[in-house]
Amino acid sequence: MQNGMLISKIRSQKKLTQQKLADYLNVTLSVYKLYEASIRPMKIEELNQLSKYFKISLNTLLGLSSNLAPVKVTNIDYKYLKFSLRYIRRRNRISQKQLAKDLNVSISSVANYEKHPEKLNASYLHLFAEHFQISVDYICGKTLKKEVL
Repeated sequence: MQNGMLISKIRSQKKLTQQKLADYLNVTLSVYKLYEASIRPMKIEELNQLSKYFKISLNTLLGLSSNLAPVKVTNIDYKYLKFSLRYIRRRNRISQKQLAKDLNVSISSVANYEKHPEKLNASYLHLFAEHFQISVDYICGKTLKKEVL
């Protein structure tokens, strides 16, 4: 799941209000507050928008890295993400059923995310990256550098 405390800290350092970021993400203030409290997971596109806005990696926003160094602003390549989710799972010889069990999600969720990665939420992506020890930015096609977590 996204690192709500980090998002709150960066927002405060940049002297932005919660309402400003809620408007930027096109969500209500109450939904944005749930994001910062790490109660509600962000959608992958919202996470990507914050990554571009703050110029930090998805790995950092998901709490998988503490690197706050600015990164090149790029979009998620959904075709690549679709390929990656399936390829990484298959390369590790794990069925959708086994991955669902390992990540404590439904089999239909795994299948749906592999078919429609734009519907991914941040918590699934975080679990997937941790499970396979691969950078979220690499999985999403935002970098070609294959980082191991």
